[in-house]
Amino acid sequence: MRLTITALVLLLIAGVVVVLNQQEYVPGDTAAVDDGPDSFVEDMTLSVMNGDGRAVYRLTAVSMIHHAGTDLLELRNPLVDITRPDGSQWQITAARGEAATSGERVWLPGAVDLRRAADSRHGAMHISASDVLIRPGEKVAETERKAIITTDSFRVEAVGLKADFLNNRLELQSNVRGRIHGAG
Repeated sequence: MRLTITALVLLLIAGVVVVLNQQEYVPGDTAAVDDGPDSFVEDMTLSVMNGDGRAVYRLTAVSMIHHAGTDLLELRNPLVDITRPDGSQWQITAARGEAATSGERVWLPGAVDLRRAADSRHGAMHISASDVLIRPGEKVAETERKAIITTDSFRVEAVGLKADFLNNRLELQSNVRGRIHGAG
């Protein structure tokens, strides 16, 4: 009986050691993938159109790497172009990023620039943020970090931002403060 209990305890300990030593994929950590990339593309472009043939968004990158066993694409210098229904565009850029292979989510860690060029309906806008999650099909970008929104007429800072490009709305979460240029 004592030998059986000792054997069971040793098997339990061995099982715990095996489980604890298994590598789990963490976004941005390619060390968890033993076999290296299974595909590599330079000057990648992914264009997504709606049923009417209009551009919904386009994702480009200087390079893309896919690792076997993951659902993520590693991107270098990604650019996400989101086209609004009125034809205006937002360009979102970063030094690196990750995208789900389905294209439904794009994660841009670190510094991120979101820009809308001026057109006949809207003035230019620049948002400087970090650690931005984009759901391009929904035309939404969000961060829980500090964001700075700048136009010709105002500058606003906030912690936490949700940009709903479809409805042309910015939701600021907390610690909002700003300055209107030319006021006073």
